[in-house]
Amino acid sequence: MNYKKVLGSIVGVLAVTLTLAGCGSNSAKQQATKDYKYGSVTIPAKDGSICNAPNYIAYEKGFFKKNGLKANLVANPRDISDLEAGFASGKYDAQNGDFQYLPAIQNGAQIKAAGGIHQGCIKLLVPKNSNIKSVKDLKGKTIGIPAQGSTPQYVTSIALQHAGLDPKKDVTWKVFSTDLLAKAAQKGEVDAIGTVDPYAYQAQKQDGFKTIVDNNNDNGNNAMAKMGMKKKGSCCYLYLSNKLIQSNSKKAKAIVKSYQEAAAWINKHPEETAKIELNKGYVSKTKFINVANVSQIIKDEHFDLNLTKGKSDLNYYISQLKKAGYLKKDTKNAQLVKQAYWNPKLGN
Repeated sequence: MNYKKVLGSIVGVLAVTLTLAGCGSNSAKQQATKDYKYGSVTIPAKDGSICNAPNYIAYEKGFFKKNGLKANLVANPRDISDLEAGFASGKYDAQNGDFQYLPAIQNGAQIKAAGGIHQGCIKLLVPKNSNIKSVKDLKGKTIGIPAQGSTPQYVTSIALQHAGLDPKKDVTWKVFSTDLLAKAAQKGEVDAIGTVDPYAYQAQKQDGFKTIVDNNNDNGNNAMAKMGMKKKGSCCYLYLSNKLIQSNSKKAKAIVKSYQEAAAWINKHPEETAKIELNKGYVSKTKFINVANVSQIIKDEHFDLNLTKGKSDLNYYISQLKKAGYLKKDTKNAQLVKQAYWNPKLGN
């Protein structure tokens, strides 16, 4: 047997095999680069929130991929300082959140809003047998909230200062876990609660809680407007990392476009959105947190990433939080808006 000839044949086959394997690997890499023109993004979105729908839908319905982004959805850190550190370091790229971030941005948080993404999801409620009929009746009362510096506290404070009350002197704030707020009110541990959907919606529908303030003023209710609840005002916004905006504005714009398309899709498909949130495990199912109720909450929030209106809404809340004492007394609106808002100018 000619061993040299056999050995040569084996070497030849191996060379061809390795070459083909290398071509396959390169081809896969080229396809991945083609599919994800702007590379990967990390979104701290997994926290069980219904109104985080734009994160989930942009991922599940392929809007991130369509715009050249490979998205990774990760857990949302419970401590806001960890979230701020993640944005500053470039660990996180984007997230939808509410206007509670304004004081943090004023104090140096490295994020900017880029469009209001949906209307209100926050209410001030009292038990069905409460004697409290208006915001003025809250003087001297105790209000339950999920956290100091939370948006329910800010929304309630805006209403208080519109009623001539001092949010820092005329009421007492008491913190409870969000899922325990309604029980605390029923037990008499607090007189009213500032809370978010779906907990607010559940307290209303199941336990008969009465609404004193609702920051979702889609229909332009004059009584709510007098309490500082802006007509069709954006409650939550898309936030992006300053580092990303500065280093790669095209990638940042691709993220904004993904959320804009996701928000438009949600507004047209609330029931399918609810099914995705529940069936994919983004929101935990309960007897009450079902497709029908989640669909209604999504409908009520009117998802729409409006870049121009988002800026004016944010400016409005800067004024309100300044009056309520949560921003510095010498805050200059125009300066903070510039610090807190980025318009990628996508054409709307």
